[in-house]
Amino acid sequence: MRIRHPTLPIVLTLLLGTGLSILATLAVARWEHANYRLQFQHQTDGLTTALQRSINRYTDLLLALGDFYTVSEQTVSRAEFNRFVQRALKTYPGIQALEWAPVISEQDRNTFETTIQTEGYASFQITERESRGGLTRAASRPYYIPVTYLQPLAGNELAFGYDLISDPTRRTALETARDTGQIAASGRIRLVQENKNQFGFLVFLPLYNNSTIPPSQTARRNQLNGYLLGVFRVSDVIEESLETLNYNIDFILRDQSAAASEQLLGSYDAATQTVTTEIDQHVANRTPCPSSTDCTHTLTTGGRQWAITFTPAASYPALAPWGALSTLIIGLLLTTIVARYLFQAQTELSRARELSEAKIRLFSMASHELRTPLSTILLSAQALEADTQANNHQHIYGRIRATAKRMNQLLNDLLTLSRAESGKLQFNPEIINPEKYCQQLIEEVRFSFEISPVISFTISGDCQKAYIDRQLLRAILTNLLSNAIKYSGPEPQVTLELSCHHHEIIFQVQDQGIGISKADQARLYEAFYRGTNVGNIAGTGLGLSVVHACLQLHQGALTCKSQLGQGTTFKVTLPRID
Repeated sequence: MRIRHPTLPIVLTLLLGTGLSILATLAVARWEHANYRLQFQHQTDGLTTALQRSINRYTDLLLALGDFYTVSEQTVSRAEFNRFVQRALKTYPGIQALEWAPVISEQDRNTFETTIQTEGYASFQITERESRGGLTRAASRPYYIPVTYLQPLAGNELAFGYDLISDPTRRTALETARDTGQIAASGRIRLVQENKNQFGFLVFLPLYNNSTIPPSQTARRNQLNGYLLGVFRVSDVIEESLETLNYNIDFILRDQSAAASEQLLGSYDAATQTVTTEIDQHVANRTPCPSSTDCTHTLTTGGRQWAITFTPAASYPALAPWGALSTLIIGLLLTTIVARYLFQAQTELSRARELSEAKIRLFSMASHELRTPLSTILLSAQALEADTQANNHQHIYGRIRATAKRMNQLLNDLLTLSRAESGKLQFNPEIINPEKYCQQLIEEVRFSFEISPVISFTISGDCQKAYIDRQLLRAILTNLLSNAIKYSGPEPQVTLELSCHHHEIIFQVQDQGIGISKADQARLYEAFYRGTNVGNIAGTGLGLSVVHACLQLHQGALTCKSQLGQGTTFKVTLPRID
């Protein structure tokens, strides 16, 4: 029985389920990626806040020092300055130095240098950098802004007496602070006392003669007394600010207020928690943000704008798309379950429909196939009763016998198929003589036809003994021989060949009948199916179904070679067990 499965609903279910699963997966993947970016941005916000807070503390320290100068009416001694800043230096390790630098005119230069020398600094002089990078006595100019108070002095000796206005970068920040009266930061510089490959920056607070900020720019320039300044190394500020934070995030710090070639302040490596002046381009290009500007924050430092561009470090947790993967797996699993359920439902429906159609065909076939032989038997019996003196009794008896055999074969076929379908068809092999068995079976088949056909029988090999199920073999050969005779016309030419080999026994039934088309050969074993070229030849379509069921139980094989109008050869192969 062949079940035809409608595949369109199943295909549509698979396509729809797969499509919805993919859409849900993409949605979850976007959600996970958005959450990943949001987490990264929250962490960068925390880093930015920590850096801004640290810088604000340093600038607030300068304001506090400025207030100290204000209440002291600009008469702070070196000792008072040192005592005041000591606590701040211990509290804020990011400070390289705190300094006081007064405005000294050219006329007062010698007196100023002599005064400092008498304080115990015999070699003191106002200095500037020479072209080769060393320090030399400052050239003559209208005024100087030399570093006079300096803490800590140890490690910063080279900055003591350095004329801040001699450097263009420092001079720009000094003039900005002087003209605005506000704290101003310098661009990146190489500190005079720097002995490493690090950038520094200065923060200046201007102080005026009357302790208040003059109202006009001209007044502020004329009344400038000097500057309080903080000296910072970029690495010290960043590393001190982030020592309690470790988000495995790298970043690059740039001064947007400077020229393009002077913007880089440093690159922070989260793995070592250090700052360098080198940029790893591979790291710089790695970002979870849609663009680099989305991962960039801004800091305000003494009127300058610093930009921080964040990138995840190599050790930063990668995006694990477990939610998207789980969604895809669950979606495909549900789709498969629904499709399988639909497939099973359609299979059962098709099976029920096929069974219903089979029952209808069975009832139709049985009513037709049983009615014909019964009518023959009844008519023959009536003929015997009506003509007791007739001489053709033998012919009538033969016809009754043949039709009875036909009915018996039909009932046996139905019973065999029924047992095979229910799994109750039994396999009971026994030792038989295949040669004698075939000869007896041929006689039975001849006897079952009203006109006894001629069946040729040939043998090859040793066929005296074999272990075979007698009943199953009877059903197989009887159906093959009966079909060969029935579909061979009025003068059938049927041959049964028996070949016995060491491991197998082969039965071959050959006829010169109407043949079987290629299309019909594909459906040979379907119950009730008959070839399209059988015409009015009587039959049930059960014979080959019975043969197939018996061979499966006997672990045998059946092959068919046939051409329309040139006959058919069926070859039965059974395993031989002596």
